[in-house]
Amino acid sequence: MRTQLDRILASAAFADAERASSFLRFVVERALEGRSGEIKESVIAVEVLSRNPSFDSRADPIVRVEAGRLRDRLSSYYEGQGELDPVLISMPKGGYVPEFSERPPPAPSKRIDNVLRLSILPPENTSFDSFAISPDGTKLAFTAALSGKLMLWVRALDSLEAKPLSGTDFASSPFWSPDNRSIGFFAIPNKLKTVEVGGGPARDIADVVMGRGGAWSSEGVIVFCPRPIGVLHQVAATGGTPKPVTSLDAARAEVSHGFPHFLPDSRHFLYLAASSRPGNSSIRIGSLDSTTSHVLLEADTSAAYAPGLRGYPASLLFVHHGALVAQPFDSRRLEVSGERTVVVPEVRFRRWSQASFSVSGNGLLLYQGGSAENQQFSWFDRQGKSLATVGPRNDFISFSLSPDERHVVFYRDDDPATVHPTIWVMDLLREGAVFRFTDTGVGEAEFTPVWSPDGRELLFSRGDDRGMRLLRQELNGGTAECVLDTEGPKFPTDWSSDGRLITYGSQAPDYRYMHTWIVSLRASDQPEKPRPFLQHSYHEGSAYFSPTEGEEAPRWIAYTSDETGCLEVYVRDFPAGSHKWQVSRQGGLLPRWRRDGRELFYLSPDGTLMAVAVDVGDIFECGTPQALFRTGLRLTPMYKTWMNQYAVARDGQRFLLNRRVPEMAPSTITAVIPR
Repeated sequence: MRTQLDRILASAAFADAERASSFLRFVVERALEGRSGEIKESVIAVEVLSRNPSFDSRADPIVRVEAGRLRDRLSSYYEGQGELDPVLISMPKGGYVPEFSERPPPAPSKRIDNVLRLSILPPENTSFDSFAISPDGTKLAFTAALSGKLMLWVRALDSLEAKPLSGTDFASSPFWSPDNRSIGFFAIPNKLKTVEVGGGPARDIADVVMGRGGAWSSEGVIVFCPRPIGVLHQVAATGGTPKPVTSLDAARAEVSHGFPHFLPDSRHFLYLAASSRPGNSSIRIGSLDSTTSHVLLEADTSAAYAPGLRGYPASLLFVHHGALVAQPFDSRRLEVSGERTVVVPEVRFRRWSQASFSVSGNGLLLYQGGSAENQQFSWFDRQGKSLATVGPRNDFISFSLSPDERHVVFYRDDDPATVHPTIWVMDLLREGAVFRFTDTGVGEAEFTPVWSPDGRELLFSRGDDRGMRLLRQELNGGTAECVLDTEGPKFPTDWSSDGRLITYGSQAPDYRYMHTWIVSLRASDQPEKPRPFLQHSYHEGSAYFSPTEGEEAPRWIAYTSDETGCLEVYVRDFPAGSHKWQVSRQGGLLPRWRRDGRELFYLSPDGTLMAVAVDVGDIFECGTPQALFRTGLRLTPMYKTWMNQYAVARDGQRFLLNRRVPEMAPSTITAVIPR
């Protein structure tokens, strides 16, 4: 209810209406706190309208007057911006205590029968990640994992066969050129690229940290977001020096612009402006000719322009309370008008991100239905038999299991209270109850939490790609204590059993490859200067210390490297790092030790859980990797680091996975084709 209150107060109907806003907030908060008895004319006059304590309502009608104005503003809001809001807040005449109710579901509107609906399946043993329909509506570009590696695929809609495009490893967020011949996408390491559909090498266009959508104009300009936090840039489709094309609106507390979509004139474009203030995220219209822009409507996900869709006029398509809606849009005046119409009752989306739909220039609509919350934690034995499920269905990104196996800590980037990723904890012994661990008011992103060896603290990073701090904080509360504050990103991966060492991954100083760094904690808990442990001209990360007892220092460190061109798991001696042993044989990532150090686990590129016996003598020795079971996990990097997607119980006999719910419908795309 407070979220709905914030949405109302941030709307145009309440802009510059300080009295009405204060009035509404006062009565709603008192009602939610169970203090409706205090919502009286005399109390409102004194506490909201600054009247003298001797206020006499018979002589001064100010409360009744302001209440009437407030009702008018609420009515105006629900007739305009809030016409599809599922929650209603009203203040009946004759009193000041607000009433809360749910809006009845919208009646089906404008049923268009002259369409063909069909389902598009992904290639065998894959699932759709991101997708885009070509402007002429004849081809589908999408990303899907092949042998555990995300690649860009293309499928003609009149064909049953999809083909992967070479040179598109770890691709994401595809978008088409206006002539339907090329596709833009983002890929590791840190690049915006283009590739021709007909074949040929992918071409580097610009450097990025993490792409958040792109759009390609008919004039040969690409607009894209190069960083998770910041503004959009424009660059020539042939390459060059990018330059900013939008600016953050401080008055609306904007922190990130992303997911652009060009309008017909190829000069103006739509984009999502994410705000750290609830109710202030919006779809804006920008221009290649200026960094200024204007707000079109409030929204938490991306939008697209449809010149004509299933009998509707030219419209703006966007997600509103889970439904895909269309609102008439004048592309010359750059204005929306008229009523919003539900096109698809439920479309998959994540807040602050790109919704799962795409529309062509001739009105072909593609979308994914259902919820993005299609994963659930489950325990499995060594044969892959499911033992128990834990907690609610979710869309969590990365998690870590506490040493006592009671809690799971994870971070998510769809927190309804903030645009920034936040850290949460799940209590496995209390039916999967979850609670937010960190404060949303810090106004910064938080990543990759790691448990202390005694399970009493959490280590995590806070900041952005230009500079992150490593922080430690007690599980049961307290203030976060800074462990390290230097330039560059930092993604912690492990805290040694003796409590003295921390590993983290960072692209610093070259911002090209992921390196592994070590931080030593002194007895005073003050950090020494971090030192690079693995720093070569390739990616090396996911570093984990071998477990020890008491104050014994770790002797080995397991990690992932792509030095051969393929991700493999290695072990080095520690702290010297002078000797190296390859553990995996045909690809591997995300190594994990058994608690006694006598077994090492990892995932193969196709998601199979592998086990390797380890000799803990003076010299490291390991056996031949043995396949345990196919996990069904989708292995994708995020922020150029691999997300934790499984955990090993202390005895190595059980494994906790956060994977797709088996009974969920298969990953499909629905096409709505006009006839």
